[in-house]
Amino acid sequence: MNFNLNELLKKTPVIIPYILYRRYFKPPNSQNEEESIITKLIRRFNVPKSFVEFGFSGWEFNCASLVNEWEGLLIDGDSYNVKIAAIAYPKIKSMCRWLTLENIDLIEKYAKYRELGILSIDVDGNDYWFLERLIKTNPALIIAEYNSSFGLKPITVPYDHNFDRTTKHESWTYFGASLSAINYLANLHGYSLIEVSNSGINAFFVRRDLMSIDDRELMPEYAFRERYFPDGSRPSQQWEKIKHLPYVDVTQLYNS
Repeated sequence: MNFNLNELLKKTPVIIPYILYRRYFKPPNSQNEEESIITKLIRRFNVPKSFVEFGFSGWEFNCASLVNEWEGLLIDGDSYNVKIAAIAYPKIKSMCRWLTLENIDLIEKYAKYRELGILSIDVDGNDYWFLERLIKTNPALIIAEYNSSFGLKPITVPYDHNFDRTTKHESWTYFGASLSAINYLANLHGYSLIEVSNSGINAFFVRRDLMSIDDRELMPEYAFRERYFPDGSRPSQQWEKIKHLPYVDVTQLYNS
């Protein structure tokens, strides 16, 4: 008989004191060094104290260090992640949603009445299409996960409102967009690539009107970092497994 104690606890009232206990003794943090990058960037630029992050883990997410001082909105499709947020971070609004282009207007409505400081996207799927829609909310900083398996090709997966990378390909590496694709979209809307995490996962963009002569825009071909895979494989090897699948060249989307 399979018995998962964690799954059982999630469904009982015991989970509430557990969440509060962990929140006190082990505050949330970012998965890699995103927290330190954010700290550096909000010191450098004039960033309003508000964020929207979707695709988050209850204890690990990019804007974790901001939950006590900033206002924010956290969205995820996993109800347990949202329960953690609701109990542990009461100042932050949290929602359980499977986001699609049909219901993502809830973020547009949230951003409409405030200056948005950070928009952080990590859904392992329709990331490019969500950013294309939400970039008009005009955040000061954008944090977007990129797929290093795509290398520097300016591509994204096609939009699919039911996108689930665990069912798209057995490698789980077919999802999202390349660093070059996200950078192309960001540039079109007045953003510059300013940092890339050492883990080869997240790219950071700043609105150009916030930059000074001391700031330098990064180019994907020089800023690119590859993600570490437990089996030791490299991006080109991952690409060989998924190159036959459908892609969209984003440089062809906006040509009139």
